[in-house]
Amino acid sequence: MSKYYVQPPLAVYSSSESHYYKQYKTYAEYNYLRPGLISYIKTRHFELSLKLTRDYFHKCNVIDFGCADGVFLPSLSRYFNRVAAIDRAPKFMELSAKLVSAMGLNNVELICNDTLTINDVRSRISHQKYHILYLLEVMEHIGDKSHLYDSKINFLTEVSTLIDENGLIVISVPKMVGMPLLIQRIGLAITRSRRQSMSLSELFRACFLNDTRGLEKQWDGGDLGFNHRKLESYLKNEFRVLKKRDLPLQVVYVIKKRTSPNTKDVV
Repeated sequence: MSKYYVQPPLAVYSSSESHYYKQYKTYAEYNYLRPGLISYIKTRHFELSLKLTRDYFHKCNVIDFGCADGVFLPSLSRYFNRVAAIDRAPKFMELSAKLVSAMGLNNVELICNDTLTINDVRSRISHQKYHILYLLEVMEHIGDKSHLYDSKINFLTEVSTLIDENGLIVISVPKMVGMPLLIQRIGLAITRSRRQSMSLSELFRACFLNDTRGLEKQWDGGDLGFNHRKLESYLKNEFRVLKKRDLPLQVVYVIKKRTSPNTKDVV
């Protein structure tokens, strides 16, 4: 049972005319709103992200960058003063707008950044100050394959300019190496859920050797080929890791910009 996470109404998504996968019409319905254990496991990062930032409830404005079709917006709308919800997919923005209207989330501003730079987004939200940036299940999809983790950090450095200098960034990413990956692959196979193909050799190396170098060469913007351990090592070079919390299949970080190269992390 969730203490903080506010689940959006299924009807908003199940009545959509779009199609996502099998009988599911939308991303949110498939991943977070269908009955069963999978949805419960997948929504735990929302609950944990809220728990880690509860000291700021009703005290500041926040950004949900990569908000998809708005599944986290009811929670952020309840606990924070204003919410800037940003995603590059127009279809996701249409569904988010439908949700905002249906639930009367009057403190949520929707921004489609399909054709906008970070500077453009900053100009759009410059009438407000924002203190917390949520990047939930986003970082694994960002980057340039030729320099995958450097490009992720470059993106993070750029998007961090949307919040104030002492603001917090909350990141959740899937665990795509080690035993969590093996458990995930077995679970997806048993439930016949959507999954990317990988060879037995690649599976062995990623699960038992924590080696994703071969998979990284195949990375196409999805989960496969992403390595949260590598991301963490790069994060620590440029940002302070204030908190790190592990879930069975995901990990959540609370970070902030370094004000001094000698500042120590607190996890």
